[in-house]
Amino acid sequence: MKRFAAIFVFLVMGALVVGYAGIATSAEAKDYKVSAAGPTKLDKKGTVEISGSGFEPGSVVILLFNSTDGIRSDLSGSVKPAPVADATGAWKTTWAYGRLVKKKIIKEGSYRIDVANQDYENLADTTVNFVK
Repeated sequence: MKRFAAIFVFLVMGALVVGYAGIATSAEAKDYKVSAAGPTKLDKKGTVEISGSGFEPGSVVILLFNSTDGIRSDLSGSVKPAPVADATGAWKTTWAYGRLVKKKIIKEGSYRIDVANQDYENLADTTVNFVK
């Protein structure tokens, strides 16, 4: 029984090490760049352009807004066009943020936008700075 336990532990640890190495390699191999135009005016009809490069061609990008109270919101319904990396790995979209200004969720200050893949794994982030 001890022999079985030792083999089991060895196999599990080996799998974890190999799995971790694969994750680290894939994350380090990517050089994602994301930027947002700004500073951005607090405007109830406002929009801001967000763009990125270094992504896998054809990949769908999800943008997630981080509010000051720690809530993350998927921006898919308020960006046009839907951000999809072109043949060079670049994408560009316009975010209509006015609804969040009307609801007083966005105030003067800086807010982080996370850029994720379709599994909601963070790939990169950028900051949008709102001014009066």
